[in-house]
Amino acid sequence: MKVAIVLGGTRGIGRALVEHLAMKWDGLVYLTARRDTDGAAAVDDLRSRNVHAEHLLFDLSRRTDPDSIAKLLMERHGGIDSVIQNGAYMPRAGVPAAEDARPMIETNSHGTLRVLRAMLPILRPNGRIVVVASGLGVLSNLPEPLRTRFDTRAGDPDRINLAMDAYVDAVERGAAKQEGWPEWVNIPSKVGQVAVTRAFATRAKDSGALPPGALINIANPGLTWTDATRDFMGTAFDPEQAQTPQEAAEPIAWLATLPPGTAEPYGELVQGCRVIPFGD
Repeated sequence: MKVAIVLGGTRGIGRALVEHLAMKWDGLVYLTARRDTDGAAAVDDLRSRNVHAEHLLFDLSRRTDPDSIAKLLMERHGGIDSVIQNGAYMPRAGVPAAEDARPMIETNSHGTLRVLRAMLPILRPNGRIVVVASGLGVLSNLPEPLRTRFDTRAGDPDRINLAMDAYVDAVERGAAKQEGWPEWVNIPSKVGQVAVTRAFATRAKDSGALPPGALINIANPGLTWTDATRDFMGTAFDPEQAQTPQEAAEPIAWLATLPPGTAEPYGELVQGCRVIPFGD
């Protein structure tokens, strides 16, 4: 039996991904929640509409959770076929970057890398890993002097996270603007998340750790109206351009279930069926 997991699947795009996979994919779909009550409520709601899924507890910010959930999946199923890393710490409207930078980078950059490292060893042949990030995460959104810190071609995700830690330090020292970092924390956060995933994908392939036929990619869902984006509509985002979570989920689910024999895209940021150049 095929097994998929959507990390961060109780609401918004994650919830829509669970529903999409459970209805159209022949296999078992797990969603994760930080609280058992939230996971159970999501599963019950899906079942009331004849959509079957199961839930597991998971918090991307807890350092031990990726290894724990990978161990559980291995014990239950002997591996995993599709992993969608949709968990994230979102910036809060009106909150200074100095307050959000550390938890955001710890969760989105370091947490994503922990997920990748935990899931790769249990990924089955022709397995798929997709990290949901953002089109903001390209190098053109950083000033040129900072871009060399995010060269993913060497396949060194730890080097990327060192650059993200340096960003956090600069923000907390009040030196981020002077060093050229964008004012909005979401931009460097997304650049880091995309870069970490690209570097990890390169390392996995070059080292021979990637299972035969497996793919690792990053999805840009595009502007979507969710609880996380609501407070930014009309300021950072144009609400007239926003799509529904259901609309956003469909191409991500496609990327996470590409058929065996598919070789590309690999290690790319993808929106719909189009690769968005990262810029390194």
